[in-house]
Amino acid sequence: MTRDFLVPEPLPTPRGTVAFADETWTMEPRELQIFFQAEEVYWTAERTLAQWRRLLACSRMLTARLVPEGSMGGRLVGATRLWSDHAYEAKLYDVVTSRDMMGLGIASVLVEWALRHPWVGEVQRFLLETRDAAHFYPRFGFRPAGDLEGVHMRVDVAELRRRGLR
Repeated sequence: MTRDFLVPEPLPTPRGTVAFADETWTMEPRELQIFFQAEEVYWTAERTLAQWRRLLACSRMLTARLVPEGSMGGRLVGATRLWSDHAYEAKLYDVVTSRDMMGLGIASVLVEWALRHPWVGEVQRFLLETRDAAHFYPRFGFRPAGDLEGVHMRVDVAELRRRGLR
C-alpha cells in the first residue's frame, strides 16, 4: 500500500497477480450482482439491479481483479463498499473475496485501503457488521460494539410500515 492513499500496489499470489481499483463510477451493477450470486453471499441474495445501482451511487466500490497475462481488467475476485457521512462515521459493507482466492490477502488489502481512503473524510469511527467473519476484523482494531458506548439498534422498513411510519 502506498503512503499517499492511492490504489494499493498489485498483489502477487500463487494464482496470479491481483490488481485493485476504485470502480465506483465504472462498475457494472450486473457484474457485481453476478459476482455476489456466484459467491453465494447470503446477505445480498435478494438485491435487484436497481438496488445495486443505488448502492453504487451513495458509496465507493473498491475492487480486486485477477490480472490476465499482459492486460488489465480481469475477473473480479474481491470487493468492498465504503460509505461515509464524511464527518462522524464511515462503514464497510460487502467485504467479499471469491472462494478460490480466499486466504491470499485480498480482503486484508481491501479493508486496509478502505480504512485509509481519503474519501471518507475526517470521521471519528468506522463500523461494520458481520455474522461469520468476526475473527477477521480485530487485526484492524475492530471490536464488538458491546465494548463501545451506546447500543446498536435497527428497524426493518416492514415494521415501520406496520406502525404507519413509512
